[in-house]
Amino acid sequence: MSPSQFQIQTIEYHIDTELEHESPLTLSEKHLAELITLCQDRGISIEGDKPTLIKALLDWKLNTRPVPAPSTPKLFSIDGSSGLKQDKICSLSSVFLDNDASEIKYEDLEIGRKIGSGGFKDCYEGKYKEQSVAIGELRVVNFSESDLKETKHEINVLKQLRHENIIQFIGISTNTKQLFIITEFCENGDLFDYMRKVPRPPFTQQIMFMHDIALGITYLHTRRPSIIHRDLKSMNILISSNLRAKINDFGLARIRPKANASMHTQCGTPNWQAPEFWTPNPSYTEKVDVYAAALIFWEILTWGEAGYPYHNYNEHQLYEAVRDRNVRPSLIELKNYPTTLLLLIQDMWQKLPSARPSMAQVVESLVQYLN
Repeated sequence: MSPSQFQIQTIEYHIDTELEHESPLTLSEKHLAELITLCQDRGISIEGDKPTLIKALLDWKLNTRPVPAPSTPKLFSIDGSSGLKQDKICSLSSVFLDNDASEIKYEDLEIGRKIGSGGFKDCYEGKYKEQSVAIGELRVVNFSESDLKETKHEINVLKQLRHENIIQFIGISTNTKQLFIITEFCENGDLFDYMRKVPRPPFTQQIMFMHDIALGITYLHTRRPSIIHRDLKSMNILISSNLRAKINDFGLARIRPKANASMHTQCGTPNWQAPEFWTPNPSYTEKVDVYAAALIFWEILTWGEAGYPYHNYNEHQLYEAVRDRNVRPSLIELKNYPTTLLLLIQDMWQKLPSARPSMAQVVESLVQYLN
């Protein structure tokens, strides 16, 4: 089928709950900085004066799609048959780039050795304009609609984030058969492998890793709208050449529309999942990330010598032990660490989400060890 036989179809219409009750009057009462933040969170241009931004936000509200669950445009033929499988490749640019300045020409990339593989993505070390980068190659030929939706969502989330403890998005690139996500390169790989290759570091470095992770999560949670990662684990923490920890892999991240709203979908890796995930209709908040961070902190203190959390449990045993019997990893072997730190970890993995501290409070608790 020729390109002229296809049209772009928007699958779903979403209500932007944060703007739902805003009007020209209520928006005019906000500071310019607040309007800029609302525009930034939605990928709307921040150029112009206050009336210009108000008009852009109201136009967005009227025609909204992406927050909190972005629709994915798809190709369909006028005769009603789906051309996605055959013509998906030719549509990559239109689906993922949206006339975005983040597009990188494929010929400007130098792809080197493979450094990882998983799911539908291979990761390579590479170069872009003489800068070392990580190049994630996505095998889009076999993508389903949900795969495309999740991938575009991850790209949209990454584009918004600017923090030294969040992996830096650089751009995306396509050629005739592939989609590439280009991000900052971390020479030491992920934390899970790093702990198994490098001897246990001094306590100061362990605390620095924990502090970096807490800062990155706090940044996600204190954005407006806030972001819940939902799949935090040591494999999704990267370690840079100067030993800074950075959060990676936002494929399952979800934008939380209101501060008091709960999310209602299952996802993530069970061993690091909070108990509130394990119900037929889960309801949870950003406190699921606090729980996962506690397990990562435990991994850092044990330095991988005790394995990963609940490594000797099958899935059924894991649910029964953690959810029903409140079993947590042992802290007995960590008695040489400060009691206040171990108590913090215990607070972070409390069964009741409201009993867990916020990540901002975790940052405050960790800072005392770095003064």
